[in-house]
Amino acid sequence: MSVQRFSSYLAKAGHLVRRGFAATPSKAELRIAALAARDALNGEQRATAAQAIAARGLPIEFARGAVVSGYSPIRGEIDPFPLLRKLAAQGATLALPAVMARGKSLAFRAFSPDDRLLLGPLGILEPSPAAAEVVPDIMLVPLAAFDRLGHRIGYGAGHYDYTLAYLRKIKAITAIGLAFAAQEIEAVPALAHDVALDFVLTETKAFDFRS
Repeated sequence: MSVQRFSSYLAKAGHLVRRGFAATPSKAELRIAALAARDALNGEQRATAAQAIAARGLPIEFARGAVVSGYSPIRGEIDPFPLLRKLAAQGATLALPAVMARGKSLAFRAFSPDDRLLLGPLGILEPSPAAAEVVPDIMLVPLAAFDRLGHRIGYGAGHYDYTLAYLRKIKAITAIGLAFAAQEIEAVPALAHDVALDFVLTETKAFDFRS
């Protein structure tokens, strides 16, 4: 996305420019601007982007049976299900998160692409509570914005930062953000508790932040 276009979204988010110098935008302002850029995409652009990511696949190899967690898209998030179906065909065990409580790690329940999902307490589709709980090897992470250092802006609840920090004490987990190219920003004002991603996949590029 062009600097001019993103600046227009920042202006709408309330970012003020005085004497030709821009004050550093807050996370909240960056989130609003990035979500506005995402919301501006039409249905065809969204579907094409999701298919492009699925066609490219994951940037790493995984063993048959490896647990890959996705998410049920909300608020205009890029749809991970085309990619999840491809990964299931390649032998991955799929999972979706369930929100337990604020300040708690997300729970991950196994599912298949054809399973009937249920509305969770936050109105997000989740597997049945009776589904087996698993720990992901690879976590697909939704986001509002990202930068080229692997920092992300979420929605402010901290679910994924807390979950990644907690689960990485148990096992190695590869965190892969999924986003539209329009959600890239110059810099995320990262805090000490923010957990960086290993990759971000967009419809145009796979970003590798591991080195």
